[in-house]
Amino acid sequence: MTKKSTSCVLQNVLLVLTCIGSISCNWEGWWTYEGISGPYYWGLMNPDWTTCAKGKLQSPIDIDPINLNYDGSLDSIRVEKKSVTGQFMNTGQSLVYRVDEGEGQDIGIAGGPLTYQYRFKEMYFHWANTGNPGSEHTVNKQSFPAEIQIYGFNSELYPNMSIARENPNGLVAFAILVQITESLYRKSDFDFISVHLDKLLHRGDIVKVPTFSLHQVLPRTEDYITYEGSSTFPGCWETVTWIGNQIHIFNKPIFITTKQLAHFQRLKHENNLRPLQPVNKRNIRTNVGIQAQKDSNPECTDGLNEIEYEPNIPVLPLNSRPYTP
Repeated sequence: MTKKSTSCVLQNVLLVLTCIGSISCNWEGWWTYEGISGPYYWGLMNPDWTTCAKGKLQSPIDIDPINLNYDGSLDSIRVEKKSVTGQFMNTGQSLVYRVDEGEGQDIGIAGGPLTYQYRFKEMYFHWANTGNPGSEHTVNKQSFPAEIQIYGFNSELYPNMSIARENPNGLVAFAILVQITESLYRKSDFDFISVHLDKLLHRGDIVKVPTFSLHQVLPRTEDYITYEGSSTFPGCWETVTWIGNQIHIFNKPIFITTKQLAHFQRLKHENNLRPLQPVNKRNIRTNVGIQAQKDSNPECTDGLNEIEYEPNIPVLPLNSRPYTP
């Protein structure tokens, strides 16, 4: 063990002991993705995070295209085309965008698998160091260079994100997988954030953004998958309806350039990926018909599109994910 890693372990031990011994503690500040404050210990150190260790509906997961179930009741997802103000922050664990509080600061999300109206609140960016996979969710055991996760809360039942995340039907989350492009004819989808990265290099750095719309990052497709899961950070609340656009199957991802990804990798924090969680026989649904299901149900094939999994850009195998407890 190096002097640096020994120092980090001792620092984490002191932080944990301090939190355990105090009446109140800001647990949000000390959890990490490595060592004794990393994912393998989230559910052991804070009594409010036991779901991280014991939950059966945890995220992220691997999406196996063969096991997707077509659900004809899934209609289109509706996201308001409006802009809000907010800020990017380097938390030391991730790069996070949060919408400002105030009147008119809401982008509505509804439809699809959602029974209620939801309001966009936070956006998390996940990536890894050079040469390593950077997405939390995987497809057919393949990882991607990066992933954006967009969270919203149930604004019909709950007054804010903090309360909603701890209660049924509390949250919705979009998982957007990211591919690399070097094409002169394909525009990057990361221009809106890449211009700010030089001001977000260190933990605690904040950049205010005067205008942002979700349609700047959402893939241009109405095809999606959905499953019931959790947040991928503590306390791993199992109140999340996940929606993943079929970008990884229909080759309609959002794109980032190698240069822009390198800018993300300059930000000072560790790899921010939680290990994959067991699917546990969860029903992963899609609004697009799957060929295997057409073959077994020929009478129900009218109007169903065909899913093909044929990535046109190299992705990284699952076993290359750099995870050690």
